[in-house]
Amino acid sequence: MFKFKKILSAGCSYIQGNELGDEFPFSQQTYPALIAKEHAVEYDCVAYASASNQGIVKQLFDYENYDNTMVIVQWTFPWRMGINLSYTYTNEKRQKQSWFDLAPNHWQLQGEFDGQINENVDYDQCSKDLKMLGVDEFNKQIYKHIGNNEYFDFATRLCIESAENFFTKNKIPYLFFSATGIKDANSFEGLGFADWCDKNKFAVGKYNHPLHDAHASASRYILQNFFN
Repeated sequence: MFKFKKILSAGCSYIQGNELGDEFPFSQQTYPALIAKEHAVEYDCVAYASASNQGIVKQLFDYENYDNTMVIVQWTFPWRMGINLSYTYTNEKRQKQSWFDLAPNHWQLQGEFDGQINENVDYDQCSKDLKMLGVDEFNKQIYKHIGNNEYFDFATRLCIESAENFFTKNKIPYLFFSATGIKDANSFEGLGFADWCDKNKFAVGKYNHPLHDAHASASRYILQNFFN
C-alpha cells in the first residue's frame, strides 16, 4: 500500500508536460502524474519550461507543504544556468519576476515563436522585454566565458547534493531521474529520459517533447523498478 498522500514533481518542460495538451499550469499526463494516478494520491508539480537545475532546486526549497509527500525530480540539461537578476522582467505568463534560466542560443531570446500567443502565454512580449534589458547579450557573454562541461558538471552536482541533503534532513522521500545521463540520478535502462525516448523511438511533438506513449512507458518502468 502506498503510504504517501501526495506526489510532488519538479523538472523542466518534460515534467510540466509541454505538448501534451494540458500543460497549463501542469499536465496530468506526465509520468509522475500517472504514478500519482495509479496510486490514487494527490499530485502537484513545480516544473516549468526551460528550467535549469538551479531553478529546480529553488522551486523545491520554496515549496511549503511536504506533509506526507514523495518527491520525483527529473534533473535537466547541465548547461542551463539559473540566476536571480537584480531587476524584474515580464515573463511569458505576463507576470513580473527576477529569476531567469540561461542557455546557449536561448530559444526565448530568439524572438521566433510561430504565433505562440494565447490566453496563457505571450512569448513574444517576454522576448522583447528581455532584449530591452540586455539579457540576450548577457546570456552570450556568460557562455563565452564559462560555457564548459567541467563547470556545468560541478554546478549540477551542487544542485543535486543540496537537494539530497534537504530531503534527507527533512525526512522527505524522493526519487531522482534526469533528462540526460547524470550519474547521481536513477536511469531508464541506463539512460536519461530524453535519451531513452530517442532509443525507443517514442513520438515527440513539434518542439521535440516526448508525448503520451513515452510518459506512459516511463511510469510503468518506474512502478515496476522502484515501487515494488
